[in-house]
Amino acid sequence: MDYFDIFKNNAEWVIATLTFIGSIISFIVYKKWKRPNGPLATQEGQSSTQLTQSPVQNNSIIINNSNSSSPPIGNIPEDSHMTSLDAQKNLTKILFIDDDSKFKVVQILKNSGWLHTSTIKDVRSLDCDDVRNAHIFFVDIQGVGHLLGFEDEGLGLADALKRKYPLKKTVIYSAETKGDRFHKALRNVDSFLAKNADPYEFQQLVEEYSAEIAKNGY
Repeated sequence: MDYFDIFKNNAEWVIATLTFIGSIISFIVYKKWKRPNGPLATQEGQSSTQLTQSPVQNNSIIINNSNSSSPPIGNIPEDSHMTSLDAQKNLTKILFIDDDSKFKVVQILKNSGWLHTSTIKDVRSLDCDDVRNAHIFFVDIQGVGHLLGFEDEGLGLADALKRKYPLKKTVIYSAETKGDRFHKALRNVDSFLAKNADPYEFQQLVEEYSAEIAKNGY
């Protein structure tokens, strides 16, 4: 029996033996390369270093819907109407011309924040400081105007004030329910109120006129 016959009869055993030997050789080679200074260890170390040093790629998408022109939530502007009204209360000068120095509406306006509200019993001159500095006139049609000789008392005074200061607001009021409904002052002045009208009606006119005055400039 020659070697070929031996190999043929024991082919499976020979193949298994060769496979086992190959596995042992591969294991030895792997252990050798796996040593601290071996090629495989060096390559793995380099790969590990590269992974450590490589920046992490963040694939998340950040959507920013904020508008750069919008104010921060914590700095929301105050209501513009309230801000302007507060400013008007500090700037508007209101003059009541009434021989009754205790007319209650004057104090009510002051209590509402209209600090520059004052009253005089009559006008000595249309150029006096009280008149020149005021933005809004409230004129009682009875008991005033005597110092300037107006025959129609407050009606004549109110008409003269409106003619001399057309940009200022002039309001007349009266406790009398009767009077000259066709007097020219009623056509020239800005408004008319009953003296016993609700104080809020006076305040409404003040707010309306002060807003208009502020718009045009004090």
